[in-house]
Amino acid sequence: MSSQSASASARGESMGQYSMGQYTDIMVGLLVPPLLLGLLVGRALADGLTQAGLASEQIFAGERLPNLNVPQTMSATDDEP
Repeated sequence: MSSQSASASARGESMGQYSMGQYTDIMVGLLVPPLLLGLLVGRALADGLTQAGLASEQIFAGERLPNLNVPQTMSATDDEP
């Protein structure tokens, strides 16, 4: 038996098993791309909504409610004694 296989069997490892550190590396490797993609999508969505808000401000900048002419029903000079 070679010294390398003897040390592997003494630690309880074989060719088909992974150590906890390798599982951690695999999980980090699998979880990082979706996280980065989510950040990019979130940033693009926020920028798009900001641009839509600015465009709507420019569209409605000149739009205001018209002045309403409300008739005066009572004035201070028309008081009855």
